[in-house]
Amino acid sequence: MNKSDRVIGYISLLALIALFAGIAYGMFEAHEHVTYKAYVDFDELGSLQPEDPVVIRGYNVGTIGKVTWLGDRARVEIKFDEPRTIREGTQFNNVNYAIMGQRRLEIVPNKHGKVLPQDFIHQGTFEPGIAEALRYMEDVNAQITRVREVIMLIANGDSTHQSAQELYENVMGTIEGILENADKTIDKLNPAINGLVKQINEAGNTVATMADQVDTTVKTTTDALNAKIGEAENVIKSIAEGTEKAEKMITDIENSPAMNKLMNSTEIVDKVADLTKKMNELIAAIDTKGIKMYDDQGKEVKLFTWKNTNLIGKTAREKAKLRAEKGEALPGSEEVEGE
Repeated sequence: MNKSDRVIGYISLLALIALFAGIAYGMFEAHEHVTYKAYVDFDELGSLQPEDPVVIRGYNVGTIGKVTWLGDRARVEIKFDEPRTIREGTQFNNVNYAIMGQRRLEIVPNKHGKVLPQDFIHQGTFEPGIAEALRYMEDVNAQITRVREVIMLIANGDSTHQSAQELYENVMGTIEGILENADKTIDKLNPAINGLVKQINEAGNTVATMADQVDTTVKTTTDALNAKIGEAENVIKSIAEGTEKAEKMITDIENSPAMNKLMNSTEIVDKVADLTKKMNELIAAIDTKGIKMYDDQGKEVKLFTWKNTNLIGKTAREKAKLRAEKGEALPGSEEVEGE
């Protein structure tokens, strides 16, 4: 045997061993992920019950096992005839497949989802069938019957309830009585209401009159106050003008050349001093004992002369002037004319 034949034989043997090992591993994996049971929750169960068929694409693959009620839902146990692999996304539909209302569980498998364990709880879908439609019809018929009974009770009444017509007549009678009593009450209250309205009107007129008087008083007071304010403003204006004039006068006096000359010149002071000196000299020249005065040369100055002085009556000149005005002749002229 050639060496190359041996190598080919060893390689073939190893290939067969690897093939058997792969098949065994695949069978092991398949056996590890298969399940004989599944659990599905339904919100409504219908007529589905134990021993009902479980199908996949129309072929029976198992039956319904135990059904457990959980209050708001029912949990159904599925028993498979042979091990099955359940993946995520598989659908469990509770459907009606017969006229008499029989039900079965149809499984729509998913080939691409994650493999789920046997204790995983699936959520099923309930599809109503003929039996549910008949049951709904019975419920509707019962409700219609109840509605009819209520309508008949409203229309005709019974031993304990009045009919709608009687209730309507009673209510209308009560309403008419209430309206009649209301009319009587209104008739009684009309005089009082009219008097109250009249009083309200009179009070309103009084309030309006008082408001007019108050407005007049306020207007008069406002006018007087405005007049006084105007007078006060005029006085303040006059005072301001007087103050302004006084300030202007003071400014003019301060800026006047004569005042500046008067304030800054000593001419008047010199004149007053000279006058005072002369008065002192005059006083010194008076002889207080003989009441005499002397001039600069020491001669006596006569302050009063008695010549041609007539202390009592008129002077001769004044009398002559008076006679001339009256046209009288001088004394002694009459004798000259007679001779």
